[in-house]
Amino acid sequence: MLTQQLSMPLDTPQMRGLSDAERSAAVGRLATLLMAAAGIAAKEASDDGQ
Repeated sequence: MLTQQLSMPLDTPQMRGLSDAERSAAVGRLATLLMAAAGIAAKEASDDGQ
């Protein structure tokens, strides 16, 4: 089975204009979206530190 890897530049001028917090949130949302598209359930964040 052949698989393809998608190359996604995350150092674009638009991304460089974001604060560290904004960039982290954007990358996290993208990761969640990609995992959902792949059929992988994202682990829920919890307030109890686990």
